[in-house]
Amino acid sequence: MSNFLTVLKKELTDIIRDRKTLAFTIILPILIYPLMFKVMSTAMTSSTTEAQKESRIVLQGDKNSSIAALLKSQEGIIIEDVENPSEALKNGDIQLIINIPNNFDANIASGKVTDVEMLMDDESNKSTAAAGIVSSIYEAYSKQIVTSRLQEQGIEEEILTPFNLDIKSGVSKDGNINQLGNYMTGMLPSMVVLLLLSLTLGLASELGAGEKEKNTFEPLLSTSGNRSSILWGKIGSLCIMGAITLCFSMISLWISFKQYISELSGGGEIAFSLSGKSIALTVVFSLLLIVIICALQICISLFARSTKEANTYLSGLMMPMMILSFIPMFLDAKSINEFFFHIPIINSVCVIKEAMVGIFNSQHILFVLGWQIVYVVCAVVVAKIMFSREEVVFRS
Repeated sequence: MSNFLTVLKKELTDIIRDRKTLAFTIILPILIYPLMFKVMSTAMTSSTTEAQKESRIVLQGDKNSSIAALLKSQEGIIIEDVENPSEALKNGDIQLIINIPNNFDANIASGKVTDVEMLMDDESNKSTAAAGIVSSIYEAYSKQIVTSRLQEQGIEEEILTPFNLDIKSGVSKDGNINQLGNYMTGMLPSMVVLLLLSLTLGLASELGAGEKEKNTFEPLLSTSGNRSSILWGKIGSLCIMGAITLCFSMISLWISFKQYISELSGGGEIAFSLSGKSIALTVVFSLLLIVIICALQICISLFARSTKEANTYLSGLMMPMMILSFIPMFLDAKSINEFFFHIPIINSVCVIKEAMVGIFNSQHILFVLGWQIVYVVCAVVVAKIMFSREEVVFRS
């Protein structure tokens, strides 16, 4: 036990002293989320702001109609006259093309239904924002025409709405539908696993292949500590750093996401909370995943001749795991097929996802817990076997 603690202390000290490793594996992931969401928020809000300030539109058809005059009177809307509107729309020179049928006002006056065609560039955020602005203007104008017709007939406008459908949440206490919170609940379990997979990659390559390159591995093996203590010390240090980094990264992700939503919604908040049981279950399965992932990463790092080779192998291993962690993101937490609880990585994400919506299915939890224990034992046994073989440890 003392040998294990000595190795653990030595590895943690080396990690903390290595500023480059510390910066790229711990500090960078924490800082990247605020930056990422800030860039996304700025890009999206700037497109909407630009569209509100200036939207260039081409009118075709009945340019003297009331609906054309309505657009011309709007602040921030510029009517353009170009030779090739389709090409201009594709190039981003204009945001919309609006085709107004001939005799528009006459058709409206006679009560005929008239179709106005609006062409937008769905690949452009500015064009999409402009389409939303014009749609709201035309919807208001359409409602105004309907109200005018009803008044001419002496009919109240309320007759068009025989009843109102009030949609509320049947599971939340206040009855509010929390789409953003539900989105976060669906995304968070997959993000936990993705972070676990990626945060320890750089550290793992340094703890095995990196020591071979620095010629510090053989002196470590020649100490009085047995190989099991050394192996567990490396796995333990990697697990501890992975857990610490995961906590900080999740806090950074959560704060950044809340700020992002607040900026987009003009000060809106996310109603999102987890019970103590949900947090406890998430922590337990995350810790088991950390041990599995770290043991596998140490195996690969010990097998590799260099950090470059280790990173290549680790990336190859992590890619299918990342794909598996994404699959449950699109599953309904309340109707997950039992088949998914027997697939590695997916089963952990599924049981965490269930816990976050308040589902604690003991059968599912026991299934996944059993599989996790099997994975942990297998990963540790494989690491121990590889670490005991000279042709692996001193592979050249």
